[in-house]
Amino acid sequence: MLILRSCIFLGLAVRLAAAAPESGFVAQSDGGEFHLNNIPQVARLGDGRLLCVFGVNPKSGPSGRVYGAFSADGARTWSKPQLLFSSQEYFFGDANILVDGNQVFVYATRVTRPNRIEKAWTFVIRSDNNGQTWSQPEEIHIPRQYTPGKQHNGIVLADGTYAMGISWDLWAEQGMAARTEGEMVLASGLLKSRDGLRWTLHGNLTTFIPKMTPGSTNGLCEPSIVQLADGEIWMVLRSGGSHHWESRSVDSGATWSEPQPSVLVGHNTPTALLRLEGRPHVVAVWNRSPVHRFPLVIAISADGGRHFSPPKILANPIGYQASYPGLTQTRDGVIVAVWQQQRPDGGRDVRWARVTREWLEQE
Repeated sequence: MLILRSCIFLGLAVRLAAAAPESGFVAQSDGGEFHLNNIPQVARLGDGRLLCVFGVNPKSGPSGRVYGAFSADGARTWSKPQLLFSSQEYFFGDANILVDGNQVFVYATRVTRPNRIEKAWTFVIRSDNNGQTWSQPEEIHIPRQYTPGKQHNGIVLADGTYAMGISWDLWAEQGMAARTEGEMVLASGLLKSRDGLRWTLHGNLTTFIPKMTPGSTNGLCEPSIVQLADGEIWMVLRSGGSHHWESRSVDSGATWSEPQPSVLVGHNTPTALLRLEGRPHVVAVWNRSPVHRFPLVIAISADGGRHFSPPKILANPIGYQASYPGLTQTRDGVIVAVWQQQRPDGGRDVRWARVTREWLEQE
């Protein structure tokens, strides 16, 4: 009888661990100041809380501010958003996070208002106390002209070096401004730093392939990175084709393999990557469609992104995008995803979901 009860409890625990994901909102569109909440990223801080950063465009008035919100219960509830980057003259967006112990860096891209695709600047604010207080914004030098595409979080490599993906427009490098996103031709590389302030650029990854839609970008951009258990760095890149592309580095980002299509079907959107703590597994969240920004799916790989579990849907608002995902993991191992989701009224929400590794591996 005792053995039977133990088996029953064990079976119940397995079923609970593989339960369907929880979901909710980090920030909801209010049709006013927080009309368009966009391009979020999420990270776990040194004190165990989660920080989500995201862009905000109001229904009217100057757009382009960056806010941050905190969660002390693993994403279920969030604090009132706190303003992190703002300017009357410039537009701030594309925020991402780098965490090293109790140190937190939040980076954002600044462009002129209205934006011309010819020059962008990267700024950072820092905290030494898990985001309780922040430094004043300071500029980060990147040796390129128009530099979008650092939307994925920075990571700390095994040797303690910081790494972050970046992309740049090749027309701007020649002193010419593309008129639209669809005219841009983009290349990508890896930024590396010891202090989060001074960065060096490595790699020059691009390709020319037929686009699936006229407004999509040319080349490769918005790289996402993860360091695998064997030290290899895997980079997944947005393309205008029908697949996300990939490149790999076995020398800590100094050189990169020739870009090629990855196993991830997707178009003109970035992927979020996360290596699970203490495991070789990598989780990916992306838009699994050759032409659309829906559905948003999640899957897990045990072999460095060469094969994935059957993708499971996080969001599928048919006809409306659910895109620009971010990933982190709570101290108790729960995987947390965030993303922007378009609403029928034109607004955008930042949403979250909590899933387990067992649920992802469940057939």
